[in-house]
Amino acid sequence: MDPGGHLRLWLMRYFAEDLTDVRWISRSTLWGVFPQPREFTELDTVTRLRLQRLIGALCDLRRGETVPLVVRGFAEAALIGATGRALLIVDLWVAGKEMPAWLEARCMQSQRHISRRISTVLLSAREGVGGLWLLDLPSPILPFAVAHHRQMFGARNWLVHSGGDRLNPGIWTWTIDTTGEGEVLRRSQAVFTPFKCANAHREAFEPTTGGVA
Repeated sequence: MDPGGHLRLWLMRYFAEDLTDVRWISRSTLWGVFPQPREFTELDTVTRLRLQRLIGALCDLRRGETVPLVVRGFAEAALIGATGRALLIVDLWVAGKEMPAWLEARCMQSQRHISRRISTVLLSAREGVGGLWLLDLPSPILPFAVAHHRQMFGARNWLVHSGGDRLNPGIWTWTIDTTGEGEVLRRSQAVFTPFKCANAHREAFEPTTGGVA
């Protein structure tokens, strides 16, 4: 799922809808599709405003702006499919409560991990023929990497090549526009792409054989 999907899942649970058929799937858009205002009309005013404020903060995050840890933690949990954690964060946000210490520590740990993974995104070697090459980054981390790149270098139209997710491993090719919106153009297994080139790129940024492809 994605942040938008988890917000809809929260709404379904709020209205006591049957969730037995809900399952995690590979997303096809970079940040997901956020719920529209009309989907909040049956909520009380405070809940509606808090959810809309959360969506606004997620849009700020998409642009690479600084947002509270709770927002980044929700986005990360939703993008990797950690549904229980994502819904807990929304529950706390809607209730106007602070995250408990254990959850705050978990979110901080995840954000440190993401920061380390995307620290090489700004290297010039990432840019090449065919777009921005981020094959060593799994797709759930890609939105953070793209936001970081946009913050430093400005908004551009990009083709971005990333790793996949746990359901669809391999290489994903995205088209991402100047607004930070993006969608998957192609998912392919490594055998259907220039395998040696892909491995060389992966080894350069996340070496497993001493940096020798």
